[in-house]
Amino acid sequence: MGFLQRSANIVTYEWRRALAKKWLYALVILALALQVGLFVLFYYFFTNPPPGFTITGPSLEEVKAMMWLVGVLGPQSLFIPLIAIMIAGGSMSEEYEHGTADILLSKPITKIEYMTGKFLGGLSLLGFVIALTTTLGATLAYGFFGPQESIQFVPIIYLVLLYSNMLFFSMTFMFSEVLRRTTLSILAAIGILVGSVFIGSILSTMYVISGGEQLYLEISKWLPNWSVSNLPSFVASELITAPENPFVSVPGGDIQLAAAIIAVYTVASILIAALKFVRSDVTKRTG
Repeated sequence: MGFLQRSANIVTYEWRRALAKKWLYALVILALALQVGLFVLFYYFFTNPPPGFTITGPSLEEVKAMMWLVGVLGPQSLFIPLIAIMIAGGSMSEEYEHGTADILLSKPITKIEYMTGKFLGGLSLLGFVIALTTTLGATLAYGFFGPQESIQFVPIIYLVLLYSNMLFFSMTFMFSEVLRRTTLSILAAIGILVGSVFIGSILSTMYVISGGEQLYLEISKWLPNWSVSNLPSFVASELITAPENPFVSVPGGDIQLAAAIIAVYTVASILIAALKFVRSDVTKRTG
């Protein structure tokens, strides 16, 4: 049995571990329900517009033809990063808490194979969840509003969504190994997510108050949530050239910077987790 087979066994095990958690199903159902609810509201609004309602720029039909972006990008604002955190939060730490890390590592498997399988198992599960929300978003758009324009870019947007959410997944995976407490790891990652949103709002306000001081915007770009939230929209804006599109109009989107920031956070988190795992006593059971 080679490296790939042993790692694949851990991937399968990680799926079974994560899918045994009821909170995962609850979060996924909430994300899917959000998508359905959004489309029901938009459909009602478009078919029963308030008196005097008009759309400036693109026509109503042009807006309807791009509604797949609402379904695909909608869950990215909250649910997908939160699901990434919840999946990775117990990946390493639960094995210490339950005393199963030493049992798993007593098998003919190396630490690198173990950690690789754990990481790829959680990441592939996250990819499956994103595939569900992406497929549902595109399907609902077609079902409610008819044929969609630029729908061929859905696979690219899916890959960008998966890449973007590697940041919080990898960061939480690192906390799970370093802290070895599931609840603490999840709270730390959620704290960073909420904190980066809050600090970003403050920096944006300071930018306006200061009359356009660019320094505040530059600092906000290095907050984790900025790149995770904006990269999919930046890429969509680059791919879809429909004029004045209300769903992907993100002026000044720096795709290279956002992608680089995600890579920096992700690689740093993986390296820290790997160094901690390789150098520590993995058989020590936590209380």
